[in-house]
Amino acid sequence: MLRILLSVFLFAAAVPALAQEAAGWRFGGDAFVAGRKVTLTGEPVQDLFLAGDKITVRTDIEGSAHMAGRYVTLDARVGQNFYGMGMDVQLDGTVAGNATIAGDSLSVREPVAGNLRATGSNVEIVAPVAGSAILAGENVTLDAVIGGDLALAATDVEWGRGAEVGGTVHIYADTPDHIEVPDRVAPADRVEFHPVDEWQDVPGETPPGFFARMRGWLGGILIVGLLGTIFGAVAPKQLAALRERAVDRPLRTGFLGFVGLSALVGSVVFLTMTGIGIVLVPVSLVGTVLLVAAGYVIGAYALGVWVTGVAGRAAPRTTGDRAIAAFTGAAIGALIGLIPWLGWLALMAIFLIGAGAIVVRLARPAFGVDAAA
Repeated sequence: MLRILLSVFLFAAAVPALAQEAAGWRFGGDAFVAGRKVTLTGEPVQDLFLAGDKITVRTDIEGSAHMAGRYVTLDARVGQNFYGMGMDVQLDGTVAGNATIAGDSLSVREPVAGNLRATGSNVEIVAPVAGSAILAGENVTLDAVIGGDLALAATDVEWGRGAEVGGTVHIYADTPDHIEVPDRVAPADRVEFHPVDEWQDVPGETPPGFFARMRGWLGGILIVGLLGTIFGAVAPKQLAALRERAVDRPLRTGFLGFVGLSALVGSVVFLTMTGIGIVLVPVSLVGTVLLVAAGYVIGAYALGVWVTGVAGRAAPRTTGDRAIAAFTGAAIGALIGLIPWLGWLALMAIFLIGAGAIVVRLARPAFGVDAAA
């Protein structure tokens, strides 16, 4: 899982190189910034959404901070929660809430008032954590106080002189004898050893839940936003045409998206029934997956352009502008998905509108469909 996650980080690091300058937008106290090399300073912001190659924050965040890139540095105070993803993540500012970081090399050098979740290859904790901590990596260094429980899964552990755990230490390893917990860190009666396959049963919070949240929320925003940015950089005119179709006639476009998806799904059944046509079933399946993925990316991008337009921002003209729209739409879509019962209906609408725009684009030359009709 970690290797897959790191591959996403590397992919994310390459995309901002398409834009030579950082593009930013502040709305409602929040900041949305994307670029190759970004250093955020100035007035404090409420919530921060920042993506790029080398990104640094030196202004206080009153709400939560969401940062993703190759080199990620937080050198400011975060009033609520911090989410950091990258090859190298340095937490050099205090966090008043929880901190969730993942990547290759991770370091926490300032206090975390809530819980800490850190998953990487090399993990270094040298500042106190008031709550509990989940640490997973190949090499883990702990030289600070953990106020609550500690769940640890690592190949090699280094306990510094300042290491101390106020709660129970849960060690997850196939060979627990290789990991010794000094009495100064926690007495033997507060140390429990577990097989690695019991990692899913970590008390209180479990890594699968953590990864699911990261993939489903921050990871989803990152991937959808990056795909929209790439499309906008490679084929800006085509993306603009699809976006215009989606925004101008959303209901009709959404219906056409439903028809297109139904046709692809129905073709699988039909080809299977013909017997000989079963060899083409994989093609239909791949087409269905591509339509679903591309439809949601385009639908989210169209949503982002519409929202930024309502806020008074002009239609995207540069790669940076398209990145802002793509990440805005991805973030809004992710938030909508959290709404009970109605969230999935809204996400389906976003996908169908985007898919319908693709269907019209593909059908126009073949069947004479007018894209503006």
